[in-house]
Amino acid sequence: MSLLEPYKECSFKVCTDSRNIIPGSLFFALKGENFNGNKYAEEAISKGAKYAVVDDVEYSTHPNIILVDNVLVALQQLANEYRNTFNIPVLGITGSNGKTTAKELIHAVLTRKYKTHSTPGNFNNHIGLPLTILSMPQNCEFLVLEMGDNHPGEIKQLCEIGNPSHGLVTNVGKDHIEGFGSFENNKLAKKELFDYLELTNGLAFIPLFEEDLIEMASGVNDRIEFGKEDRFSFLEPQPSDPFVNYLNKENKPITTHLIGDYNIKNIEMAVCIGKYFGVDSNEIDKAIEDYVPSNNRSQFLNKNGHKIFLDAYNANPSSVELAIDSFAKQELLDSRVVILGDMLELGDESVTEHQTIVNKLADLNTTVFLVGDEYLKTTYLENFTVLGHRSELIKLLSSNPLPPSQILIKGSRGIRLEEVLEVL
Repeated sequence: MSLLEPYKECSFKVCTDSRNIIPGSLFFALKGENFNGNKYAEEAISKGAKYAVVDDVEYSTHPNIILVDNVLVALQQLANEYRNTFNIPVLGITGSNGKTTAKELIHAVLTRKYKTHSTPGNFNNHIGLPLTILSMPQNCEFLVLEMGDNHPGEIKQLCEIGNPSHGLVTNVGKDHIEGFGSFENNKLAKKELFDYLELTNGLAFIPLFEEDLIEMASGVNDRIEFGKEDRFSFLEPQPSDPFVNYLNKENKPITTHLIGDYNIKNIEMAVCIGKYFGVDSNEIDKAIEDYVPSNNRSQFLNKNGHKIFLDAYNANPSSVELAIDSFAKQELLDSRVVILGDMLELGDESVTEHQTIVNKLADLNTTVFLVGDEYLKTTYLENFTVLGHRSELIKLLSSNPLPPSQILIKGSRGIRLEEVLEVL
């Protein structure tokens, strides 16, 4: 059965958390490892939900409860049905590194011309993507969907829900090796976006500076290639300015709030897509200059004399190496400190990949703090401080404050290294 009419009756409002019911909304009783949303369906209605969707007949006694075979599938089907009521560009974005920053920059650029709706935060999985679509306002002119994955087949599923008309793969790196099994399998997984565009006659944006993508996208006929002859001129950071700055095509210097020279690629993607969709060049430049990163991604902080490069939302071998290389080029303060947390979901390659990072750090003249069980398994220099948990590092730095330093903080989300900021 279609839930489109009940969804319309609910003024296009949905919710999935019975603790935070949106009045008049359509409640989806999702299940998880440790919870069963069916149990809270009547409570959701009593708190103001207009309808509740369940998949257990035991909880379908209320007249405003809708029984389906599978609540999650029903949520995904409704999202697909609602998306297909719009005749607008839908851009799907995936990749190993940078997809969230690329998505945010692209959103910033497109909003200069279009009423644009995009994935909030990291709502990029089989639940978050449908919820992103279902929160799209009726007057939306452009939809940007971030697509995350850690197993084969997930991008294909997200494409079938979101039906992207356009697609961008930022790159392929060493993320989620545990789920993919190998780098080659990761390439095949990211290629699922290109496969979908090939099947549906969609258009792919292909950054030629990522060589793996050229072959991966070979089956897509409708394509925009960029990033070979038309690269921006990156301006080397000055001692007092850690941010990414560059010359645009008119040789005008553009200043940003982004750290890490690797972000120039994300900027080039946003500029290319903005130009393709007719955003004025001056407006594109303003959008890039005005964008301020948040949520512990590519942020630069001044705190108690420290110059902090905070990128603690996620980490994999590819992104950590890029962050170290970029950090090493900065010369803001004489004292340099690198604080890294474990890179998760690397499976059998975990110790090898962590050792590679440790070896890279050994070549730098910097103070090193490593946090997590995986780094404890490596062979490291005597002057490296390696601890099992962030709480140990917080305790250590509380009693032994660092002198004013240039500091890099990077680790996987589960390590929560941003909490170290409290003692810096």
